[in-house]
Amino acid sequence: MGEDDRATCAAAASPGTPGPGETLDRLSNTLRILQRRRGHRATSDDVLLAAFAAEARPDARRVLDLGTGKGTVALLLARRLPAAHIVGVEAFPESHRLAVRNAALNGLADRFDARAGDLRDPAVLADEAPFDLVTGAPPFMPPGSGILPRDPQRAAGRFELRGGIEDYAATAARHAAPDGRVVLLMDGRSRARTLAALHAAGLSVQLLTAVCPRPGRAPTYQIAVAARHRPPAPTAQVLNMRGHQGDDWSPGYRSLRARLDLD
Repeated sequence: MGEDDRATCAAAASPGTPGPGETLDRLSNTLRILQRRRGHRATSDDVLLAAFAAEARPDARRVLDLGTGKGTVALLLARRLPAAHIVGVEAFPESHRLAVRNAALNGLADRFDARAGDLRDPAVLADEAPFDLVTGAPPFMPPGSGILPRDPQRAAGRFELRGGIEDYAATAARHAAPDGRVVLLMDGRSRARTLAALHAAGLSVQLLTAVCPRPGRAPTYQIAVAARHRPPAPTAQVLNMRGHQGDDWSPGYRSLRARLDLD
């Protein structure tokens, strides 16, 4: 048996054993995550989405994570919302396998149900009751708008190979409870497109946050919290991740990380 075969067998035997090309990393003080060394890695967008989602519906019992990937957001929400059961939908096979292993690794397989499937396919969630909270971080680059990464996992995370914000918003609206919340994170330049997609899906934005790397810089992300009912006036705000010098987390971002038990 070759070295790769032995590593693959070890990974199958123990969910915490990295396979070939994988790393086992710290996600929070109590969570660990398996991810591909050269693939789509856990980053600040996962942290931001999980934090805003948890604040949007802290009493959520049923959560749907669209495009769950390797399970980063779902794992963070499972720890932050201890009463919640989370269903994740992921179309890329290797990412789905990692999500299943990460759920087992962290003792959350009974609360995080990672399903293989395309979120645009109604059959994937056909028998599910409505969800209190729906989350997602859609890819934001249409095919042909840039150079497609050679790694298929990274390509799927960045390019709209299986739909974009419009598909995420439509699916979220279809499965959100009447009093549920939908929280979507998009590229910082996509404010107008995000608002249009949510409006077309019959959702109204309650809170729109522009996330900037530091004061005075263009936003890296836009995070929308939406619901079926229309608020008197949606709130717009800015979150700077670092201070003016860019050498330390801002108080707002540090507080957000603390609530997820990252520091």
